[in-house]
Amino acid sequence: MDRASDLTDAFVEVKFGNTTFKTDVYPKSLNPQWNSEWFKFEVDDEDLQDEPLQITVLDHDTYSANDAIGKVYIDIDPLLYSEAATVISGWFPIYDTIHGIRVQDTDDQ
Repeated sequence: MDRASDLTDAFVEVKFGNTTFKTDVYPKSLNPQWNSEWFKFEVDDEDLQDEPLQITVLDHDTYSANDAIGKVYIDIDPLLYSEAATVISGWFPIYDTIHGIRVQDTDDQ
């Protein structure tokens, strides 16, 4: 986060295997949304079994290294099975790179 405003200039890196895509930076927000971008990974079935999809949320810094906010690893191996759904949906816990996995507070439910 930016120390002066307590906001973030967030962007996301989406990585599978050796291919990485980046979203645009969503400036000055603690609730960024990226609803318009699609990334296409062309991979062999055996790669699906070995590699998770990695999603990293970062804070963009102009004059220094970008700060990691958190990461999500998604196992996409279930998509290989014919009886499995063709879409993976739901909420995934983000691994906070400093504090560990953040679990939703039970008071928020």
